[in-house]
Amino acid sequence: MAVKRNVLKSQLPLIIVAATAILLVIIYFVYQSPFHSKCDSIFEQTADRLRGNLEVIKIKGELVLGREKVQELTEGSQKVALHLKTCCIAQQAGTMNADQFQVCVTGAKDYETKIVQVATNIKEVKAAEEQQRPELAKQKTEQAKESASEAISTEKILANATVVLSPTPSVKPSPTPTSAVKFEKSSVPAITVEKFDGPPDALDEFHLVEGGTDLGGTYRIKYQPKPNTALVVEPGTYDVVAKTNGGGTFLLLGNVEVKDGTAVRINPNAILGSIVVDPLTRKGFPEIKEVIVFDAGTTGRRLIRQRTEKPGTILPIIAGTYDVECKTADGSEFVLVKNISVKARESKRIITDNEIAGFVVYEPKVTGLDVEAIYALRAGTNEIASETKNFGTPIMVYAGESYDIALKQSGGLTRIKSNVTPKRGTLTEVR
Repeated sequence: MAVKRNVLKSQLPLIIVAATAILLVIIYFVYQSPFHSKCDSIFEQTADRLRGNLEVIKIKGELVLGREKVQELTEGSQKVALHLKTCCIAQQAGTMNADQFQVCVTGAKDYETKIVQVATNIKEVKAAEEQQRPELAKQKTEQAKESASEAISTEKILANATVVLSPTPSVKPSPTPTSAVKFEKSSVPAITVEKFDGPPDALDEFHLVEGGTDLGGTYRIKYQPKPNTALVVEPGTYDVVAKTNGGGTFLLLGNVEVKDGTAVRINPNAILGSIVVDPLTRKGFPEIKEVIVFDAGTTGRRLIRQRTEKPGTILPIIAGTYDVECKTADGSEFVLVKNISVKARESKRIITDNEIAGFVVYEPKVTGLDVEAIYALRAGTNEIASETKNFGTPIMVYAGESYDIALKQSGGLTRIKSNVTPKRGTLTEVR
């Protein structure tokens, strides 16, 4: 026995070395896997994009925002990058679908936009102080504080989305909220979608599609259940899609598994919230003819989540964060509000009179002036936020940003006002 112990003791260093080598090899392959590489890259890229503007805030922002607010933004930036990485891992693990992951991406982009705005405002405060323009410095200070508060709020919304949407991969998540889905014994597999308690015409119809179906374009409908009517289906996993009366589409529930001998009852009232956009009553503003709801922060070709031609209508929608756009009678489009967070069983009312904003540009007294269009450009860019053809006609814009007012002429584009921020509930005059 003593000989065996001595042999084992003499070989112990070699065993330790071998075990360490094996462990390092395992760690290497885990960290070199596409899973790790992609999600780590997302984290690093997000952190890098935030870093430059964050340095401006940390170095120059304390007197403008206060030490506590600067610290909160610093910590929030690190958290946003981590939230996005968590969402990436959850998607790779199959515990988050594409729409849910897009919520995370949108939240991170919106946070980044807010941080850029904070840094820009801080620079403008310093420039105004150097130019001895106290009123402008005060205005830019207020804008910096408002953007900072919006950024902090966005990080918290993203944190909530991460908690709700991405459970720990090692624990098998419940596919759907238990309050919304009930499983009962049945001689045949079946699904019943209960009637929505809101306005009878708010939801046009429900579609059952195969689990994981991309809803970004035309999709194949497997079944179309009528409210409160049992529908016999084939065993399988289904996504439940809600189609709204105004042409919007959103995922009501994902990955609902229907097995042999099981009937599934789905209660949309347990998971739906709603948005109500009040009619506009302020004088001088154009009439709003259409209200459209999109996922927050999305641009380009976007999916309509809700739409109505009747302001004041209750718009049922799945829990999430949204931007609300409006169209006026003359066809112009503008963002009314951004990042409206809606929870299940919660109704968010938008008081349009308080949120609306715009410009009225009066004609310069120049003989022979030929103007093709009047633009509200996003400050410092040539990106058109809104436009009109006629002087004196309101140009509707989102109230939370700054704009340059420009005239498009045959001879070129000319800015007549720069970095103007409209106030909510008013038409800002430009003369």
